[in-house]
Amino acid sequence: MSILSTLAFVLIVISAMVILIFRDWRINTLALAVQYLGAFALVTLSWPLGMAVVKVITGWMATAAIALTCLRQYPTETATEPNASMFFRGLSGLLVIMVIFVISPSVQENLFPSLDPAIVQSGLMMIGMALMQLGSRAEPYLTIISLLSLMGGFEVIHAGLERSTLLTGLLVIVNLGLALVGVFFIIKSSDKEKQIQTEEEVK
Repeated sequence: MSILSTLAFVLIVISAMVILIFRDWRINTLALAVQYLGAFALVTLSWPLGMAVVKVITGWMATAAIALTCLRQYPTETATEPNASMFFRGLSGLLVIMVIFVISPSVQENLFPSLDPAIVQSGLMMIGMALMQLGSRAEPYLTIISLLSLMGGFEVIHAGLERSTLLTGLLVIVNLGLALVGVFFIIKSSDKEKQIQTEEEVK
């Protein structure tokens, strides 16, 4: 592994763990932006800088859309959870990390022999953490962040295998589409919660 790929891998692991453990949208969107930065560094190992920049700009645009929507819908809300829940998710994340470290050498050797080990490990890490997150909670913003992270993991591995401008454009559309769908469901869920609170106050 080169120094750049190692640093990118560390960024991805830390940001993925933060997204899995915490429930504050401010922390999660910041971690997602950092994760896209790490993914960008890995994509530059396989693609020209101009094409790689498209990935990080798309990711930051999607992250900004989610963050601005959450800011409007939850301006003062801060999620609080028991420490036991955070501890359990932290242990789950460590389990995912250990599993990825165990299976990634064989996956790289049998499926992606031409890829840098850091690319395979980082892509699998993002996918594994995202799947763990999807199975833990059902808040709209967490679901969309997890789906974007899962897509990011796929794109990191795909970038090392193929350089297709058309497919890159399609993936950009998919990522932005996911962000827009997330914005819609965040607004819808927030409005529903406010309506329920209003009805309870009236009663």
